[in-house]
Amino acid sequence: MPKKRKAKIGNVGLPGWMATYGDMVTLLLCFFVLLFSMSSIDVAKFKAALNSFQNRVDVMPGGTAVTQNDLISNGISQINGIEIIFDKKIPLEQEGEESIEIESKLEEAKKDAEDINEYLKKQGYESVVKIEYNSNIIKLTIEGEILFESGYAKLTTDAVRLVDVVSLKIMEYISDKTIQIEGHTDNRPINTARYPSNWELSQARAIAVGYRLIREHGIDPSKIAATGYGEYRPIADNATEVGRGINRRVEIKLITEEYNNIDPLNDLEE
Repeated sequence: MPKKRKAKIGNVGLPGWMATYGDMVTLLLCFFVLLFSMSSIDVAKFKAALNSFQNRVDVMPGGTAVTQNDLISNGISQINGIEIIFDKKIPLEQEGEESIEIESKLEEAKKDAEDINEYLKKQGYESVVKIEYNSNIIKLTIEGEILFESGYAKLTTDAVRLVDVVSLKIMEYISDKTIQIEGHTDNRPINTARYPSNWELSQARAIAVGYRLIREHGIDPSKIAATGYGEYRPIADNATEVGRGINRRVEIKLITEEYNNIDPLNDLEE
């Protein structure tokens, strides 16, 4: 009788390469855990960040909240003011004093923003100028369609009056502030001899507003900067006509000189 062939038994267990791969992944995990354990956390910054949210974020029910883009009154809204905490690098022993100082500045900025808003309301421009503020900045956002015709950077007749009205009011606050004028467009491309792209168009619009402040109202040019962001900082969806209209805007920021003079390169010196 023929001999019965023994059934071949396949390899038992995982392939050899998988064991090597598993060892490599484990070593990498240990390596990164070790790196993390040796890293340091800036306790002052972390603690300041937590303190900045105190009484401002509704984590638990029943508290009052003032967060970004929440309306305060009369259409005025508050923007985040936490950046001054990080930039000034508050030492732990000074956190309480700095926090009080920031709250004081915030209240002062709120009062100024409400004053500007009330003035614009009396002039009939409350609905076309949006006002936001934090402890260091008061921002006035003006719809671009009110200021300029499509594809142009020359102020319209109505825009001249609006800019003059705004200028007369902000002159009351520039003794300790600088003015940053920012032009923004929608994402529809432009390519003309004068404006090869939206960058040039947005900057030309910001400069047009700046020139009006300087030439007609005598504001010191050293206090004014004009910047064009083109279509790259949208605040609404460019897929709709309404969204594009919102994105076409000019922002006038009144920035406290103390905050404006903070050198962002200081972090590199540590």
